[in-house]
Amino acid sequence: MSPDTVGARRWNRGRWALVALVLLGWALRLPPILDNRFHADEALYAYWGLLIGRGQDLWLATVPVDKPPLMPYLVAGAQALFGNSEFAVRLPGLAAGLVTIPLVAALSNVLYDDTWVTASAAAGVALSPFATLFSATAFTDPVMVALGLGTCLAAARGRPGRAGLLAGLAFAAKQTGLVWVPLAAAMNMIRDCRLQIGKLQIGKSQTYDRQHLASVVHRLLFPLCFLVVVGIAFAWDLARGAQGAESFWCAGVTAYGSLRLIWPQELWARLEDWVELARYLFVSPAANGILLAGLPVLVWRATRHQRHAQGALTDLLLGSFALMYLLFHWLWAFPVWDRYLLPLAPVLAILLGRILALSASYLQLIATYLAWGIRHSSFVIRRSSQAIGHWSLIIAHCSLVIFLATPAWNAAHSCYPIGGDHGAYDGIDEVAAFLRNQPEGTVVYQHWLGWHYAHYVFDAPLYLAYWPSPAWLAQDVQAFGAKGARYITFPSWESRARVEQALDSAGYVLAPAFSTTRRDGTRSFTVYQIRPLSNL
Repeated sequence: MSPDTVGARRWNRGRWALVALVLLGWALRLPPILDNRFHADEALYAYWGLLIGRGQDLWLATVPVDKPPLMPYLVAGAQALFGNSEFAVRLPGLAAGLVTIPLVAALSNVLYDDTWVTASAAAGVALSPFATLFSATAFTDPVMVALGLGTCLAAARGRPGRAGLLAGLAFAAKQTGLVWVPLAAAMNMIRDCRLQIGKLQIGKSQTYDRQHLASVVHRLLFPLCFLVVVGIAFAWDLARGAQGAESFWCAGVTAYGSLRLIWPQELWARLEDWVELARYLFVSPAANGILLAGLPVLVWRATRHQRHAQGALTDLLLGSFALMYLLFHWLWAFPVWDRYLLPLAPVLAILLGRILALSASYLQLIATYLAWGIRHSSFVIRRSSQAIGHWSLIIAHCSLVIFLATPAWNAAHSCYPIGGDHGAYDGIDEVAAFLRNQPEGTVVYQHWLGWHYAHYVFDAPLYLAYWPSPAWLAQDVQAFGAKGARYITFPSWESRARVEQALDSAGYVLAPAFSTTRRDGTRSFTVYQIRPLSNL
């Protein structure tokens, strides 16, 4: 019986325990979905989905797009099935976040074949504030991460065709899904070493030739399936280009900041910013401290102990991936945005479980040595060692859940400044409802809320006009102000002084028409009607 078969049987006995964990993950992710309004990027993705679903722009050729095609069409499908609501738009991210929990459990089980590592890894990603708050959004990152984990799982189980398809879909969700390709390839190599595929009977040349040919075809399935999906994504992009649209790849490079190396003076500031964001992966000082102290030990152990070949190689691989990922985002001029760290949440959850399991095994080893020093019988030594090892594992993993419980609760109530909106855009739906009730042809000037308006008043009979400067706004109002009602909305964080001054010189004034408040009672938006001074 192969080691994979043994691991699968153990996994079958414990997989139903994940049901409660997935339900807990659902309960933690539901409040942020219902409480928070759209972040600007979420509103943009929802707008793309409406363009596709309503048949107005099936190829998204009339709007600048900096993402591959998978997410816009997933969002369009969710809107078609469940209506145009914030919950429907966020359903793909929620589903991806929930699927991530069993994916992490299955991957850690394949990599380590250890029940305790599997349990703690699944609990870690289910309770991670980072994973919780991003699962409650319509960002592309949760779907990309779930597909990337599926890629690694398929590769670790020796299914290169499926791994290639999932890797291609991870790229089709977001360009940075490419980071999972080398990790999956390395996991497949570790599996090959574990099963010792290279030990063939070379004496039987015909059998060897057939096995060698099958092995070559098997290995080629990954790149072939990957290229098929990537080819479809770029074919979609070419179809958009034929209609005059800019390539999503070029637009994405521009959005990422042209991908240059950072300047020396940026080193320390960027490091501080990334470290500040990274602490929200688990929030708990105890969990973060265990990771910081345990990761160097894992790497040192992996380079020193050859008798644990599979586990050591996996430790080294996952630790190197996390380090290289952080270094890449630090040293290249990526924007310092929280969602870029989401792929680290499942990887570090697995490593956290591994550190706890190894710590418990070392406690068991120390207890055995102490029992030998006291000269107990071999039976007493064995029983006491097993009892200490068992209880140390239980205590370590229960402590992990306790450490992460409070951060998870706080994340469910949007207490951390990561993920989507946490109150800044409270009331934007009320503003949209007010504007929808205005007469047909009403002009709505927008400068900060264009993506929100594009979604929230998508099919309203309004005319949205972007104003680049107060002078342009005053000139436009002076030229066309007598034709119909005109409104402008100011968020609480923006001053209206310059606009008032420019309009006053043109003979117009801002008259308050509607306002909204945040959940904490502070003002969020004020809608003003632009009126002539002569009418006041």
